[in-house]
Amino acid sequence: MNDPVVDRVRAHVRTTGLLDAGVLVLLSGGRDSVCLLDVSVAVAGAARVAALHVDHGLRPDSADDVAHCERLCATLGVELAVERPRRGDTPGNLQAWAREVRYAAGARHAEAAGLPLAAAHTATDQAETVLYRLAASPGRRALLGMEQRSGRLVRPLLGITREETGAYCTARGQAFLDDPGNDGDRFARGRVRHGLVPALRALHPAAERNVVRTADLLREEAEVLDAVVDELLDGRATVDVDRLRRAPGALARLVVRRLAEDATGGLCPRAPGRLDELLALRDGALDLGDGARAHVRGGVLSVGRTPPLTPRPGPAPILRAMRDPLIGEILVQPDALAQRVRALGEEISRDYEGRDPLLVGVLKGAVFFLADLMRKIDIPCEVDFMAVASYGSATDSSGVVRIIKDLDRAIEGRHVLIVEDIVDSGLTLQYLLRNLGARDPASLEVCALLTKPERRKVELEARYVGFEIPDRFAIGYGLDHAERYRNLPYVASLVTTGT
Repeated sequence: MNDPVVDRVRAHVRTTGLLDAGVLVLLSGGRDSVCLLDVSVAVAGAARVAALHVDHGLRPDSADDVAHCERLCATLGVELAVERPRRGDTPGNLQAWAREVRYAAGARHAEAAGLPLAAAHTATDQAETVLYRLAASPGRRALLGMEQRSGRLVRPLLGITREETGAYCTARGQAFLDDPGNDGDRFARGRVRHGLVPALRALHPAAERNVVRTADLLREEAEVLDAVVDELLDGRATVDVDRLRRAPGALARLVVRRLAEDATGGLCPRAPGRLDELLALRDGALDLGDGARAHVRGGVLSVGRTPPLTPRPGPAPILRAMRDPLIGEILVQPDALAQRVRALGEEISRDYEGRDPLLVGVLKGAVFFLADLMRKIDIPCEVDFMAVASYGSATDSSGVVRIIKDLDRAIEGRHVLIVEDIVDSGLTLQYLLRNLGARDPASLEVCALLTKPERRKVELEARYVGFEIPDRFAIGYGLDHAERYRNLPYVASLVTTGT
């Protein structure tokens, strides 16, 4: 076939050399993966080409996707494997789970076959990734984007746009599926894809390629920076603090990040932000976040993992009973609160072992619950706060949600647990889940002290729940009416007209 798009795509993939040893293609059935599979068969020569489709079962018609992939592979003479994982009660947000099981399955099949694993990420995906990461988590890594080769994983189409993969499939007569999950702006990727990228194209027709080219150049420059860090550390896992003080600030921050990430085996984007505190530290320790703790002894800096926390039980506070005609029936007694908070803390500690969770308290009502809950969690964890407005001083949700105070730190790649005092209509929580989910956390779950299922206006699920209560306006233990009654040691109903 003599078609300019087909020729360009095949020439590009041949130039990368990523398919010379054969390949296992992650095949969704969409335009990009169909293009990648067809190109692989065309350019791999005698090398083996296989495919894997992961059916997450998230849509009623997912079996149709499997059938489509089977027909395509039969036409191309490619062996197809299908996996059907089911989420069950696995923690984490849906997108993160789907991505993790897809790549885990791909890694298993690729290793068994002795082939590299190919993902169909395009130049358009690369541009979207760079733009999103830059907005959500500023820093050098955000601009580097995805690599063409990362261990066994290869991305042969990173120099090809999504428009070109579609044109390739059309020219080749290969049908492809359109995933409805990619439409609209429900997820952050959709908002970038359908809003930001078209706006940039309107400013400059080569916007995608310019972003991708910038990422390529910065990756090359990053290799130079990494070499400078290597030279300063000279193969050691420590560095003299005085030498760090004399180094340019940018280099010193890179060194701190390198030490933190070597110690934890994961990303530590917050470590460089503690540089000034580290340089002021004479002898002692400083938590860098993300499971890393710095130690300065004798003028030498080293970084290790943050040790697990040991709970220290103490006496319960003595609280004076309040008498007020608006305090009605007690819904949850103080001893029941204490027992349930302890049980939730133990459950969260088990589920998040080794994850260094970030607990996000929703001001003001969740402060009391969050403070007690954190004291019952015996693994390293951190806390941040958001304040949203939805109630005012009325006894019913306004349905209007706005952020009054945002988080102080980025949550990309973090395991985030929203801690709420009560889930009533669900409107506030729905907004928070969408807002924080758009910031690309590794997982996003909810722990709510109270829930009122009868009041629910939207479908959502909290992983951890303290108590279900009847449809009554609740006060106490952090919950208020017109800023009063938060200091009640129990949860009670508010006496209102008709109660």
